Amino acid sequence: MIQSDLTNGPVGPHLRKMTIPMIWGILSIMSMNIVDTWYVAQLGTEPLAAMGFTIPVVSILLSLAFGIGIGSSSLISRAIGAGDTTRVRLYATQSLFIGLSVALSFAIIGYHNIDTIFIALGAPDTLLPLIHEFMDIWFLGSFIVVIPMVGNSALRAAGNTFIPSVIMIVVAIVNIILDPILIFGYFGLPALGLQGAAIATVISYSFALIIGLYLLAIKLRFLSLKDCRGRIIESWKAILHLAIPAIGTNLIAPLSVAFSTWLVAGYSASAVAGFGVASRIESLCLVVIMAISSIMGPFVGQNWGAKRKERVAEALRLSQSFSLLFCIGITIILMMFSHELSMFFTDDAAVISSSAHYLELVPWSYFFLAVIMITSSTYNGMGKPTPSLLMSFMRLIGLFVPLAFVGQYFYDLDGIYIAAALSNFIVGLGAIIGTRSLMRA
Repeated sequence: MIQSDLTNGPVGPHLRKMTIPMIWGILSIMSMNIVDTWYVAQLGTEPLAAMGFTIPVVSILLSLAFGIGIGSSSLISRAIGAGDTTRVRLYATQSLFIGLSVALSFAIIGYHNIDTIFIALGAPDTLLPLIHEFMDIWFLGSFIVVIPMVGNSALRAAGNTFIPSVIMIVVAIVNIILDPILIFGYFGLPALGLQGAAIATVISYSFALIIGLYLLAIKLRFLSLKDCRGRIIESWKAILHLAIPAIGTNLIAPLSVAFSTWLVAGYSASAVAGFGVASRIESLCLVVIMAISSIMGPFVGQNWGAKRKERVAEALRLSQSFSLLFCIGITIILMMFSHELSMFFTDDAAVISSSAHYLELVPWSYFFLAVIMITSSTYNGMGKPTPSLLMSFMRLIGLFVPLAFVGQYFYDLDGIYIAAALSNFIVGLGAIIGTRSLMRA
C-alpha cells in the first residue's frame, strides 16, 4: 500500500513503522554529505574550507523546501484524516508549484550575488574561485533538488515513509557512484573538483524528481490541475499560512550555522573546516532524531484531522522518552571518540582540534535539541506553526547570538560552542514545560 491510515491501531508500532524507513532514507542523504566532505577533503584544506562556507547557503534553500513541505504535509495529512480527497489533490499540486517558484527565485538571486553572499559570510578572496566552482552549478540545478523534497512531504503525509526513503537511498547511491568519477576524473573524464561534486548532486536528485512525480501523479493520483480550478489563490494562502512560519523556523537553523561560520571564520580557515566536519558528524549522529521529528508531522496531522488528540499526546510521550535514552548514548560516544571521528575526514591537526572541541562541548544538549525538533513537528502537524517559530527564534536571536559574543570574549572558539549548547538546553527545557498540558490529554 502506498497510503496508510494512522488514526487507528497502537501508536508505538505506527511510529516505529514510519521511523525505521526514514532513518535509512535520511541516513542515505546524510551519507551524501559525508561522502562529499570526505572526497573534497582529499583535495586539500582550502577546498574543504570552501565547502564549509557553502553549507549555510545550501541549508537556506533546503529550509525553504522543508518549510513548504511542512505546510503542505500538514494540510494534506489533515485532509486525509478528514476524508477530503479534493483538498488532498489541491494542496499536493499547488505545493509543487510553490516549491518551483521559490527555487527559481532563490537560484536567480543567488547565482548573480555569489561573491557578495560569501564575502558577507567571511570567506576570504582566495576561496571565492573554489566556492564558485560548487555554487555556480548548485544554484542552476537547485530546483531539481527542491521539487523532490516537497513531493516527498506529500508522500509522507499519506502515511508512507518507505517509498520516500527508497527514493532518498537511490539518490545517495547515484551520488556515491558519481562523486569520485566527476571530482577526480575517472574513465577518461576531466577532474572537476568541487564542480564535480555539485554536478553529481544535481544528477542524483534528477532521479528523485522523476520517481517522485510518477508516484504522486500516477500511483497516488495526488496531482490534479482540475481540482485546482478557481482555488489556486485559496490553496496558496492556506499553504503559505503554514509554510511561511515553518520556513522561518527552518531558516533559523542555517542562519545559526551561517552566524557560527562567520564567527569561526575570524579564527582561521582550519577552524571553519573543522566546524564543517563537526557539523557533518553531528547531522549523521542525529539522523534518528531527524527521522522521528519528520514522521511526527504526518502522524499528528492525520490524527488531529480525525480529532484523535489522545493519540497525539501518546506519540509525543513515546518520542521524547526514546530520544532521552538515544541522546545520552550518542553524547557519550561523541565525547569519547571526538578526535577519532574527526580524523576520518582529515589528517590536518588544526582541523581535527576544531572539530573535536565542538563534539566535546555541544552533544550534551542534544536531548533538548531533540525535544525542540519533535515539539516543532508536532505543532506543525496540528496546523499551529507559530510556537515552532517562536522556539527557533528564541534559540537563535534571543539566546545564541548574545551568548556567542559573550562566550567568544571569555573562551574564544569554545565559547561559541558552549553558547550553542546552552541555547539548546534553555529552549528545549521550555518546550518540555510548554507541552505538559498536551501530554496530559
